[in-house]
Amino acid sequence: MTQEYKGIIFDMDGVLVDSEEFYYQRRKAFLKEYDLSIEQIPLPLFIGADMRSLWETILEVNDTIYDEAFLNEKYHQYKAEHPIDYSQLIDPDAKRVLQFFKRKGYRIGLASSSTLEVIQEVLKEGQLTSYFDVVVSGTQFKKSKPAPEIYEYTAEELGLDPKNCLAIEDSEKGIRSARDAGTTVWAIKDTRFGMDQQLADQKIDTLSDVCKKLQKTEKIG
Repeated sequence: MTQEYKGIIFDMDGVLVDSEEFYYQRRKAFLKEYDLSIEQIPLPLFIGADMRSLWETILEVNDTIYDEAFLNEKYHQYKAEHPIDYSQLIDPDAKRVLQFFKRKGYRIGLASSSTLEVIQEVLKEGQLTSYFDVVVSGTQFKKSKPAPEIYEYTAEELGLDPKNCLAIEDSEKGIRSARDAGTTVWAIKDTRFGMDQQLADQKIDTLSDVCKKLQKTEKIG
C-alpha cells in the first residue's frame, strides 16, 4: 500500500528558484565590507537558512566590533541595493509541476525561510501565485528551519495532518524541519553545496521528477 498524500508543501529557494548561490555570494560580499569572513563556516549551514540563524555563528568565528543588530540593519540595506533577478532563476518546470498537482486535486503549500516580501516577488515573477493554497514565511516564527514549526503550521493551514503531506526540499535545514514535523520528505539532489541529505525519504534529480515519481507510486497503490 502506497502512502496517500493529500498535500504537497514546497520549499522555495533551491527548489522553485535557483537562488542559493546568489544569496551565498551576496552575503559573502556584504560581510567582506566589514572585514568579516565566512570561509571557515561550512557552506551547507548557509543553504536554506535565514540570516537570523547565522549571525551568532558568523560573530563567533570573527573578531569584530560590530554587533548583530547593526549588521542586520546594514545587510537589509545591502540587499535592497543588490537585488536578485528571480525571473532568470525560476525553475522552467515550476509552473507545469504546480499545474499538475492542482489538476490532481492536491492542496499546495509553500514553506520558505525567506521573507514574505521575497516570496511574493518570486511567485509573481514566475506567475505561480495562484497555485498555492497557503504561503508561509519562516519570519513568522521565532525560529525558522530546521525547527519543525513552519511545516507543522503550513500543514495545519492546509487543513491536513503533516503525515498526509509530502515536502519537497533541498537543504539540510529544510529536510530536518519537514521530517521532524512528520511529513514525508523528497529532496532535490544537491550537486553543488555538499549537503547531507540522508534524512530525506527519497532523492530526486529534478523538480519535474516529483510528478513522475508520484504518478508511479499512485499506480502501484
